[in-house]
Amino acid sequence: MKLLRHDLHTLTGAYALDAIDGSERERFEHHLGRCQPCEYEVRGLQETATRLGQAVAARPPEQMKARVLSAVATTRQLPPVPDVRPLPAPAPGWNRRVAVPLAAACLVIAVVLGVLLGISRHQLATETAKQRAIAAVLSAPGARLVREPTSLGGVASIVVAVKLHQFVFTSNGLPALANARVYQLWVLGPGGSATSAGLLSMTPNGQTAPVLAGGLAAGDKVGVTVEPAGGTTKPTATPIVVISPSS
Repeated sequence: MKLLRHDLHTLTGAYALDAIDGSERERFEHHLGRCQPCEYEVRGLQETATRLGQAVAARPPEQMKARVLSAVATTRQLPPVPDVRPLPAPAPGWNRRVAVPLAAACLVIAVVLGVLLGISRHQLATETAKQRAIAAVLSAPGARLVREPTSLGGVASIVVAVKLHQFVFTSNGLPALANARVYQLWVLGPGGSATSAGLLSMTPNGQTAPVLAGGLAAGDKVGVTVEPAGGTTKPTATPIVVISPSS
């Protein structure tokens, strides 16, 4: 089936879900390199698909389904077009029974993206790159999971990709802190050095969002401390957990 130029814009959803291949995929990828709106849309849909896949591990917020369905009823897919023109005739062989469900699926993904994420296109691109980097660590050959309980309760976990010198940190069950305190992640060197790997962001279900960190060398350990809001350049307290990647 030969796709017309305007039809290529309708393939963003199928491409994001890896549902096209062969010459059709090649044509769309060529189009994608020249069409910035389609590029933004594909990134957003891929990010949303990733988040929806991860969502099965967490209990959805109360009334989420009702809010999304309500938004679907009041959110337009595209803004009004002042210059109204007749829609082009479908290309030969185009199956409306396929086109309608695909368009509906893309609309639902777009609504979920706008309602639940509420982030800019630039942030979407950044988040997509982050998710891909995390996936690379989780799927790296020889990657291993190490878990340790913390002194405050809950369990901290790291997935280590030794060859990449990277790890992904997550935790579950850490108690919430006052606004003036934060959890901070560290790479602890064998000589007593400590390099900040970022602050932990708590989610409503008591977990912390995954943190990707690099620079992990032989003999290093991963630790978490409770620090003043905003974090510090060096640990000011005894770690609540220390994880050895080689454990």
